[in-house]
Amino acid sequence: MVQAGRHVSVAMTARVHVAALALRDPVAAADRTHGRRRTIFLELDDGDVVGWGECATAEEPGSDATVDEVLGALSDRVLALAVAQLDATPSGASPRAPTVSMVPARPSELAAAALVDAALWDRRLRSAGESLASDLGVSVPEVGFAGVIGIEEGSAAVERAMALVAAGVTRLRIKVSRASGTAALDAVLDAVHVPVVADANASLRAREDARVLDALCERPIAWLEQPFAAGNLADHAELAARGEVLVGLDESVRSIRAVRDAARYGAAGVVCVKPPRLGGLARALEAMREASSLGLAAYVGGYFEAGLGRAVLGALSAAAGTLDGDVAAPSGYLVADPCSLAATTGGRQPLHLGPGCGPAPDRAVLRLVDVAVR
Repeated sequence: MVQAGRHVSVAMTARVHVAALALRDPVAAADRTHGRRRTIFLELDDGDVVGWGECATAEEPGSDATVDEVLGALSDRVLALAVAQLDATPSGASPRAPTVSMVPARPSELAAAALVDAALWDRRLRSAGESLASDLGVSVPEVGFAGVIGIEEGSAAVERAMALVAAGVTRLRIKVSRASGTAALDAVLDAVHVPVVADANASLRAREDARVLDALCERPIAWLEQPFAAGNLADHAELAARGEVLVGLDESVRSIRAVRDAARYGAAGVVCVKPPRLGGLARALEAMREASSLGLAAYVGGYFEAGLGRAVLGALSAAAGTLDGDVAAPSGYLVADPCSLAATTGGRQPLHLGPGCGPAPDRAVLRLVDVAVR
């Protein structure tokens, strides 16, 4: 039963839960301040095995889909098509982004597709008693991780940077904007020995913000991430061609073609890959491998997920073998993690090695608000 008594080839009930998860410390970016994260959990129950998927959403409309937008895209048709494709998948084979080719590729639909994909994958792995890491051919038990710092004044930024370095981050990403200046960035660069990325979250304009760009390019940063709007490859390519700074893309990376275009036009040297933006785990892994084949560095980007989502990112990062990503456990940034992913230890993030894609939400801990699938 996909919903309300509707049947497909696999008898399965879908339930959607939304949880508002508070961040320990708000993270200010150029476009907004992240103080909480509303996460959608999709539960697929066939009566024997329950599979779970997670999709963190944006609080406000913008580059990523909101809860309402994802729920609007999470229709009976999407769920039915996904389950039908799962039923057609050979036994033991991994589902390959089962809904992306079946629905238009708007951000909300890609996120909904990724959510369904994750729950189906989790259900299959739990049924087989296998971990996602094992399914992806990962042989290591842990991975390195990066950290993020919001727009803050210098001393606060340094304090946060030092705490993250002490926890074992191998790279820091500090948020910047046209109004933030470079004082905090300079202070962090002076205080730590790990690479530091300046992340503008698509807030700058090539001509109007020339002085800001020049100041950032003069700093010894690892790269400047997404300075311009997501669709503006021309200005990214022009900035990269100046040779003063390595350019990274984040919000621009929404398809395999976007990765190819970034390489083709010389618009970036680094790409950030997020499964909800591409339509699922398989496509995210494909994007990272495509980036590597084209000479681009890549890393897995996070969105302040709960433990289930972070476990997926950890396995993906290990499987892709690229730069360390945003895979640290939520215990470092959420007030409470309903999925209880193991915390970082010794400068490494343990992978989830039990059945499924990650630890399932604890119903007794998670305050779930049921909503109807539209």
